[in-house]
Amino acid sequence: MNQAGFVWEKGGVLMPALGILALYLYYLTFDLWLRLRSVIPSELRAFPRERWGAFKGGGRVDRIIRFCLADHSDHQETRRRFDQVRQGEISYLNRRLRFLFVLASSAPLIGLLGTVAGMLRTFDGLSMQDSYKMDLVAGGISQALVTTQAGLLIAIPAIALIHLLNRRKKDWLQCINRLESISLRQLPNPISK
Repeated sequence: MNQAGFVWEKGGVLMPALGILALYLYYLTFDLWLRLRSVIPSELRAFPRERWGAFKGGGRVDRIIRFCLADHSDHQETRRRFDQVRQGEISYLNRRLRFLFVLASSAPLIGLLGTVAGMLRTFDGLSMQDSYKMDLVAGGISQALVTTQAGLLIAIPAIALIHLLNRRKKDWLQCINRLESISLRQLPNPISK
């Protein structure tokens, strides 16, 4: 039996739960990472006014520009629409990041549950009088250590990735702010009365 199968077996009944949790957590994390990566234009940081038309032609940025400008020249309406986009994006990203943090935080707790189950198995083994006593004690200690380690190995990189996603969220919100600034400069000045 290879090392991964040995670890999986020694972890006990909670290892499938940890495995499913890890797959789901990392799938959602990378899905959000790719979504944020695809919507933040890299050239927007040093975006010259002459290249304003570069985003017209598709993508998330183009849809935001079309929605916020919507064939009008009202500065207040444009600001209101950018605020609406910003609030929608903030709400979605905050919900998703909180959910990912809950999933990442639950991995060590499931590992702790495995620790408790392993220790109970160890104490059951210590109370026995037969020759299988040491096998049960060793198996219980192994289960306690393996599930704890698995929970931490799932959670620690996930929390680091969630931190990076939080930074990408801030980059995306700065991108929307930059789009608003560029859009407002493109509109004709309001006539003073």
